[in-house]
Amino acid sequence: MKSLNLSELSYTIFDFETTGLYPEEGDEIIELGAVIVERGEILEKTYQTLVNPGRSIPAISTKISGIRDEDVAKSPPIADVLDNFLDFMGPRIWVAQNAKFDMGFLIKSMSRLNKSLRQNIVVDTIGISKILFPYENSHNLDVLMNRMGILRSGERHRSLDDCRYTAQILIEFIKLLEKQGINSLPQIETAFIKVDSLVKTDKPKTRSLFG
Repeated sequence: MKSLNLSELSYTIFDFETTGLYPEEGDEIIELGAVIVERGEILEKTYQTLVNPGRSIPAISTKISGIRDEDVAKSPPIADVLDNFLDFMGPRIWVAQNAKFDMGFLIKSMSRLNKSLRQNIVVDTIGISKILFPYENSHNLDVLMNRMGILRSGERHRSLDDCRYTAQILIEFIKLLEKQGINSLPQIETAFIKVDSLVKTDKPKTRSLFG
């Protein structure tokens, strides 16, 4: 797979909404979302589910995502949806905006359920943005959408819509990378999040809920 051009690879873009910033301090996932990009196209097949975190959702989190306690009260716990989510993610290249944040929550959930994560590398669109725009100081999702001319067609801070925005950014980033002669995964290694390094870290550093 790594010998293929970036535009020929298959990607799964994923995003979580959470109760807060710190999985090791009790924050939990409240929504999972994922979309697939193949050969520069976003497929119609998607994954989305609300998740009951087993705790109350703080007001600040509800203000950001709009997800309330009553919205997740009858939703399944992470233990009941994790396998389906991982099946959807599949063997493609995993991609996320601020991937370290989402991976911290995924690793915590999998560890608690005694599951092993086989994915070794995740690509962070923030990392790709820093390759393409090294002199820019901000690389959050709203900034990247504006920078790439991507219009808001759904909600922000909801998993599936943010996945779609990130997927559009990824597609445009790949076009820019290839114009610069950057055609393969090893050439964007600085954008990789290495899962092993997160597993060994007690509290993975995160950025913010704002992506």
